[in-house]
Amino acid sequence: MTILEEIAIKEKRLREIMDQRGLEAILIKRQANFTWFTGGHYNMVLVADAFGMNSILITRGGERFLVSNQVEIPRMEEEEGLPELGFKTLGFPWNEDLEAATVAKVVPDQSRIGCDAALRGNDYRDVSGEIQRARYSLTPNEIERYDFLGRRLSTAVEKTILGLRPGDSEGEAAGRIARELWRDRIDVVNFMIAADDRPYRFRHPIVVNRLIKKYVMVCCNGRYKGLITTITRFGHFGKIDPGLHEQYVKNVEIENRMIAASRPGVAEGVPVGIAFAAYREMGYAGEEKQHHQGGAMGYRPRDSTPGPESGEPIRENQALCWNPSISGTKSEDGFICSPAGPIFITRPIVFPTLTSETGGIKFVRPDMYTLD
Repeated sequence: MTILEEIAIKEKRLREIMDQRGLEAILIKRQANFTWFTGGHYNMVLVADAFGMNSILITRGGERFLVSNQVEIPRMEEEEGLPELGFKTLGFPWNEDLEAATVAKVVPDQSRIGCDAALRGNDYRDVSGEIQRARYSLTPNEIERYDFLGRRLSTAVEKTILGLRPGDSEGEAAGRIARELWRDRIDVVNFMIAADDRPYRFRHPIVVNRLIKKYVMVCCNGRYKGLITTITRFGHFGKIDPGLHEQYVKNVEIENRMIAASRPGVAEGVPVGIAFAAYREMGYAGEEKQHHQGGAMGYRPRDSTPGPESGEPIRENQALCWNPSISGTKSEDGFICSPAGPIFITRPIVFPTLTSETGGIKFVRPDMYTLD
């Protein structure tokens, strides 16, 4: 599949939104949606900002426009190659806020334009929820990108853990992972690295640069061409306490049950309900209340974090990442919900594995790593 064929599929989805909402065009401003629609191209300058530095306008008649200030146009045309993807450029001076006026030259009636954000001072229609759902079913190109991201992220995280020594800091671990990932233009949108007692105390242990003495949890969200996935791995210096290891194995089994229950058409609340029952069955009742259980992902780290009551259906070829946790342990690998079963995005590369069968699916999952 070419990028132009990928864009055509996505343009068809946007046109369906236009038809449903009676719109003449859709204006895309968010980085996630820009990268999704363009097949992996960036409108970012600030990595952490939700909005890009320019926008695209797609009309019901099939026209595609880059709407940009003059600063960004040369790079968007030369390096992102938007003209070759069928985009015409509509520019305005960098020192004047003329985006709305520029868009109005194409579609004068703002109320007939949908936008992926609720913006003040105009009559654009907020279609952010519809566009988010339009992203859910991945194209073959996106599945290939996810496979590359998953292999590189898994390798970088696991090899970094293998190289840790007592006295290394959480920040040093983060820096080594980031260095490996940036070789392939994979940027990190989140690190949660926790030494020793911190995985027991916090569900969101951001890096505070504690020195690692005996135990470490490494969680990383990596982004490649807009797509984001998550991974969590554990390393332990010396013999692992049998009770801790048993807890981890049960934690992995909870995630396996969630993955096995994740099928196209199934409500996303079903796997969450199965997880809640598993916590109770395994003797960890109440742990499910300490953190969400994960959910849909793609061009955001999480598009949803459903509870057991959610009736939102899982789409075919949708990316998911469940992250059940017990104080001290967590299990987390991204996967794609295909009709034939789960396709893992992140997976054990150099780590030891746990092999089991759940719901008719054979799972090969990462074990904890015992460090010298």
